[in-house]
Amino acid sequence: MSKCVTVYTQAYNVENYIEQCIKSVLSQTFQDFEWILVENGSTDKTREIIRKYAALDERIKPDYFDVNQDGFTNYYIAEKADGRYIVKIDSDDWIEPEYLEKLIAPFEDPDVDISICGAVNYEEETGRETPHEYGELDGVYSKSDIEKQFIEMRSYMGTYWGKMFRREIFCSILPDMKEIGEKLKKGDNFGGDVAFALCYLGECKKLAFVNERMYHYRIHNNSYATRTIGTNRVFSCLALRETEHHFLHKVNAYTEQNVIMVDLLFWQNIEQLFKNIIRADWDTDQKIKTISEVCANKDLQLLRKEAYNSKVRTILMGDIAWCYMNAGNSKYLKNVLMLLEPDIFDSISNETYEWMRENQILMSYIIMGEFDNAKRYMEEITTGNNVDYIRELQQRMH
Repeated sequence: MSKCVTVYTQAYNVENYIEQCIKSVLSQTFQDFEWILVENGSTDKTREIIRKYAALDERIKPDYFDVNQDGFTNYYIAEKADGRYIVKIDSDDWIEPEYLEKLIAPFEDPDVDISICGAVNYEEETGRETPHEYGELDGVYSKSDIEKQFIEMRSYMGTYWGKMFRREIFCSILPDMKEIGEKLKKGDNFGGDVAFALCYLGECKKLAFVNERMYHYRIHNNSYATRTIGTNRVFSCLALRETEHHFLHKVNAYTEQNVIMVDLLFWQNIEQLFKNIIRADWDTDQKIKTISEVCANKDLQLLRKEAYNSKVRTILMGDIAWCYMNAGNSKYLKNVLMLLEPDIFDSISNETYEWMRENQILMSYIIMGEFDNAKRYMEEITTGNNVDYIRELQQRMH
């Protein structure tokens, strides 16, 4: 007999967390569910714990992989799920007892195609809990509401958890997701959750929001986001931006305000990539070299020239300032500065660039975007030895 809801969880080396996750699911006030629980080739006691609970509750449908695998999840769910609705839960997270009951309630309206709730961040190292970066939406919204509510709705789209999906729509979008997934794969699959959520929302008639924080998201050093620090991630950022623009067109929400929001999110993703690189356990030259390689991406440079505004500068400024202060004589610095100020650094002469780089006060003004102060400062320091450098720089600071 098929169940109403299919819960899906994929577990790998989570012996310290999986029991809390299991207990939270089995304690649900809504009982009509099956739980596909994949043990994905763990080398710790995760499999042993899953076996114990699967023997106690027939709703758990375990599957055991001998070797850790990735890239199979959504098609696997489509093949195995019997429920009319699908819920994903991470194996190191947990949910409130009324999670399923309150998420399924809005589906009494036959036009509701997704139900979304709030979440709490749990910091593993400190035990501190803080609200996840969601909005405060509550109730049912139609597709036409997305145009005016997109900015707040978008805050919910960074994860697959905290949501209940209709199985038929979940399965119907998989061919489109396969094409998007090939693009994201070039960048270590960063942004896959956002792409899936937006692709799914494009097919929804109505969206329901439950304004309660019922999902507990555990943050620790093994989180996926802390590992995606290579230069390839820029390809995923670019593909995700393309997907978001497509979504806005599809749902008739392509307004100036929403486009600006999407593009700022793109640059925030680039900023986060820079921060992850800076925090990596690498020597300083390797960090700056990696950031330089990201900045040298031609598509990224083109978008920066198209998005030459103070908001993008503010997003990038802090990490690029770090590069300048730590670069020394690094040959990789110029690419980084070109992303911040393409009009200045794109084709400036090597002689003027080297003179600028040695002047920390001048460079600080330029990196901060304080061009009036930079011009006044150059007037104060002009001599016969540097007048040509200053003249070239002033021409580029119009």
